[in-house]
Amino acid sequence: MYLGSQNQKNLSQTILDTPERTVARKNDHIRICATEDVESKEEPFSSIELIPEALPEFDFQDVKLEQNFLGKQFAMPILITGMTGGIERGQEINQILAIAAVKNGIPMGLGSQKIMVTRPELKRLFDVRKQAPNTFLIGNIGVVNFNYGITIEDIQRLVDSLELDAFAFHINALQECIQPEGERNFSGLLYLLEQAVKKLSIPIMVKEVGSGISAATFRKLVNCGVAAVDVGGRGGTSWSAIEGFRGDRESYRLGQLFRNWGLLTDQSLQACAEEKRRLESAVELVATGGIRNGLQVTKAVSLGAQMVGVGMPLFKAAVNPPPGMTGLEAVEKELSFFQRSLTIAMFCSGAQKLSNLESRVNFNTV
Repeated sequence: MYLGSQNQKNLSQTILDTPERTVARKNDHIRICATEDVESKEEPFSSIELIPEALPEFDFQDVKLEQNFLGKQFAMPILITGMTGGIERGQEINQILAIAAVKNGIPMGLGSQKIMVTRPELKRLFDVRKQAPNTFLIGNIGVVNFNYGITIEDIQRLVDSLELDAFAFHINALQECIQPEGERNFSGLLYLLEQAVKKLSIPIMVKEVGSGISAATFRKLVNCGVAAVDVGGRGGTSWSAIEGFRGDRESYRLGQLFRNWGLLTDQSLQACAEEKRRLESAVELVATGGIRNGLQVTKAVSLGAQMVGVGMPLFKAAVNPPPGMTGLEAVEKELSFFQRSLTIAMFCSGAQKLSNLESRVNFNTV
């Protein structure tokens, strides 16, 4: 095991004694996302308009989508968000996504690796290096796990074992409140996060999972020294709704009650981008939450996002491809749609490169 005997004694029982529940939960998540309506009822970026350019004076094929993020250059400003892992079905999905990420020159996140801390033999269920050795991989675990026995040393071992390029700590207070096995002690986490940033060997991200991040919280994260913040706003997959489906009748009611909780992705992004400018911060912004096409990607970049996270459309393509297509083919087709619609939106707003987009957003309609 990764942990020493003393650390094992300190681990919460929900981590040490229930690997079966973790596997069941991850399988539930895949099944529910594939079969139930679990998305927010509001569309992000619908109030944002780009100024059209009727006469773009450059060739469509000269539109440049390249973007720098965490010290690397990627082919377009799209990040495959961490969705699953730690189970056989999750391994298959991650392998598909990793191959697609390499082919499209974009980074990819993995689902939470918490189960790997006490069961390192499950590395194979997260490891995609054999299928896609050059993938830019972002690890992932809930920051709340620091209050349930997981240590910074454990995270570093995950980084080394999976050869991760960056690591994301997700914050998911609402999900933990609805989840039957939820871990709800969020006390003292800002200090622990700051220590992790100082001690871990790779860039650290923090991401919300659907409720958005306020300007005040963004400021706290900047002060912690994180390299990037994913606003993870409302508008896409609702983890409140997902966990509600997993529980009893009361859990279901709670999940539906809070289904549309939080800041819309564009609201959170604008608030954080404004605070970033005020602080003159170099922290990079990622916009995730309800991104379903390249036009939304274009709008997010125009508001200050370096990268835009895409999850559910790629998940659905991987697990339920159209007839006659493999999961990989379906994911690549979806990414092609994102790339083409992003290019069209840039061309028709007169932006030859991503840095031109800031001047093309019409704030009068916001």
